Amino acid sequence: MFDLKNRIDFYLRNLIKLSRTDYSELNEPKDGISFNSDEKSMEIKLLERYNFHSYKNSSTVVNYCQNLYTLYFLDKYFNIPQKENLRVLDIGSKNWFYAPAQYHYFKSKCNTLVMDGVELDAYRLYSNLYSRYEVAKYYINGLEGANYIAGNLTDIQREYDYIIWILPFVTKYPLRRWGLPDKYFEPEVLFKHALSLLSQNGKMLIINQGEEEFEIQKNLAEGHISYSTELESPFYNYLNKRFLSIIEV
Repeated sequence: MFDLKNRIDFYLRNLIKLSRTDYSELNEPKDGISFNSDEKSMEIKLLERYNFHSYKNSSTVVNYCQNLYTLYFLDKYFNIPQKENLRVLDIGSKNWFYAPAQYHYFKSKCNTLVMDGVELDAYRLYSNLYSRYEVAKYYINGLEGANYIAGNLTDIQREYDYIIWILPFVTKYPLRRWGLPDKYFEPEVLFKHALSLLSQNGKMLIINQGEEEFEIQKNLAEGHISYSTELESPFYNYLNKRFLSIIEV
């Protein structure tokens, strides 16, 4: 019954694509954020290194901290060389609230950037009646070369230099809780397809939630993990532990 409900709901929201339009957020003052001296120094370094000052002045407090979190782990764990052109894929982007941080990080590494975000359930509605798709449009507004793709990862056939995949569904429970039909639970198929999209010398960064999912991910990616660690950040704390893995072909 649970799967039947998810199948019906998923079908209807992708058929109707209901959403309010023109989503926006107001800037909130950041003076009340309580970073200690070391965290403040790290914040300043990230803002300067990735030209992120303007985002600090045009975002909510929560979203700013979430984007600092993203910049932090990319800066610390995903050291990549300069290149003329880069193609980057983000898998399972949801509303892509962290796209600004990703964009500024990768844009600092190249002259021309194409950054795609793919989300299977792009028309899922929030309580304010905006869809993920509509919210993502707001977060990537002004990011030249950023594209939000409402669709299935397996339909993508382009080649990418780097792939970011935050919280892949490696167990059925979170997939069902997020309202997806069981037929989309295929972690091995999706991982192999993502791996096939990497260009020569490309890398994939995966973040898993909790030790159980991390262990499953390690088994899926056996032979391809070059580095893994528990992910901690001074800028944003999630309820459950998160683990980061770097994947190479």
